[in-house]
Amino acid sequence: MERVRSVEIQARTLEEATRLALEQLEASREDVEVTVLEEIHDDYYGDGEVLVRVALRSGAHGATLPPPQPGNELTRPERGNERVPPPGRGQRGRGGPPRDRRDSRGGPPRGGRPGGQRQQPRAPRPIPPRRPSTVSDEVLQSYETLAKDTIRELLDLMGVASDVMAVDNPSMMPLDDDDPPTVFIDVNGRDLGMLIGRRGEHLSQLQYMVNLLVNRQLEEWVRVIVDVEGYRTRREESLVGLAERVARQVARNRRPISLEPMPPNERRIVHMTLKELPDVRTESSGEGALRRVTIFPS
Repeated sequence: MERVRSVEIQARTLEEATRLALEQLEASREDVEVTVLEEIHDDYYGDGEVLVRVALRSGAHGATLPPPQPGNELTRPERGNERVPPPGRGQRGRGGPPRDRRDSRGGPPRGGRPGGQRQQPRAPRPIPPRRPSTVSDEVLQSYETLAKDTIRELLDLMGVASDVMAVDNPSMMPLDDDDPPTVFIDVNGRDLGMLIGRRGEHLSQLQYMVNLLVNRQLEEWVRVIVDVEGYRTRREESLVGLAERVARQVARNRRPISLEPMPPNERRIVHMTLKELPDVRTESSGEGALRRVTIFPS
């Protein structure tokens, strides 16, 4: 059976996509060339996802090849033949004339439009309007009121102007019968990126604090889910797409793939997304912050 020579992987970071590809190719970093095909920026900090093609170098398993030079191993087809450093590195070269951005045959940059115009970046996904909560249970309504008042007081102390409202469950993942009473609170306003933080870290801490303060005043445990400007909705869509793409790769190649470590709510999204697929199964492994989901062929 002929060995697979290249794979395309989409993941949350360049490092994660490269690691997943190396596992499938059973190769080391020095044996492959990594080409960035697309970067998808979904959140306030441009983390999003990255799509890469990882291909074995010619003679990778028979000859000793020099390792790739820093800053020269990645190419971006949408910018023609220009080579650019990996994300996060500076864009300055080491001197010399600028590289020609035109195709070797004299045409416009590959991936661009006629006349040398580049394709416009993908517009952010629109966030569906939040529907105010329609629960009729008086007890649940009291929980929502308590959660809203708690969040408003915290944000007032922080000097953050915002609109706080209780909403219906915005997630595609329904609640289980054994889940505790759950209320969903949405925070809207201007320049609220600080409440989200990088990869949602600040939002997770805010939610943890709100749950502690709310449940200190109640006799039963109530779960409060806090979202800011639809961040959780965008993240859920991103995770669903990632889980489906990796599941297709696992079913095709018959090799398990481990995703990067995720918090419990994100692991649940992956499990729920793939639980009905007959060709794959999912398991969580690891401890604490390093716990991750692995997708296996069935």
